[in-house]
Amino acid sequence: MGWNGAIFGGCLGSWFGKLPGIIIGAIIGHFVEESTKKKKNTASSPDLVFCSSAAAMLAKMAKADGRISKVEIDAVEMAFAKLGFSTRARSHAIDVFRKAKDDSRTIYEYAHDFTSVVGNEDVRVIFYEMLWDIACADGDLSAAEKSILEKITSHLRINPAWYGVFYRERFGTNSGGYAPKDDDNINDAYSQLGVSRSASDEEIKKAYRNLAKRYHPDTLKAQGLPDEMVARANERMSKINAAWSAIKKERGL
Repeated sequence: MGWNGAIFGGCLGSWFGKLPGIIIGAIIGHFVEESTKKKKNTASSPDLVFCSSAAAMLAKMAKADGRISKVEIDAVEMAFAKLGFSTRARSHAIDVFRKAKDDSRTIYEYAHDFTSVVGNEDVRVIFYEMLWDIACADGDLSAAEKSILEKITSHLRINPAWYGVFYRERFGTNSGGYAPKDDDNINDAYSQLGVSRSASDEEIKKAYRNLAKRYHPDTLKAQGLPDEMVARANERMSKINAAWSAIKKERGL
């Protein structure tokens, strides 16, 4: 990374306060270098794009069923906390939230903005789970919310299998209302590890080792994740461990 990227990284850290290191790493790097070269005179920068697109998607999801309830507002506040927004970033996010809930852009357009600056797939999956938190905040999932959660995986460039994983985690059934089959459960396990069921034993072992390293508490704390995000990542690691156990049992490893 050149001087422009290094300087930008320092500014980004101070602007976002405790913004998770994995997100900072996803935003800066090559994109920043190219943006600096090509858009020297633009007001749009990766940090603002991240903050704005994240807040806008949360607004669109909260308003998907026609109104924003108190429990959804509380869930959004919790999402801001998990993202580690500083006071200044949170103020900007709230302003974007208020405007985006009624603007003409779709949640999918904001998702494209988001993925343009967040290259880390783990971060995109974590954010997708936050959208589930908003959608299910009132204890139900409306048809509009369900449709968004099904479609937005492609716009966030994540495996569409995550829809089924998160649905079954929350409702204990498939979206059709019937109990998940053994195949559903084992396929969810492979999705948790980010591999296909046809992957080799060695590929699966490598995927698990990489995830265990990325989600280790010491690694997360070294990246500066807020406590809320560390807790969410620890929950994800528990599910990864359970998935690994299920796959080992299935394959006799």
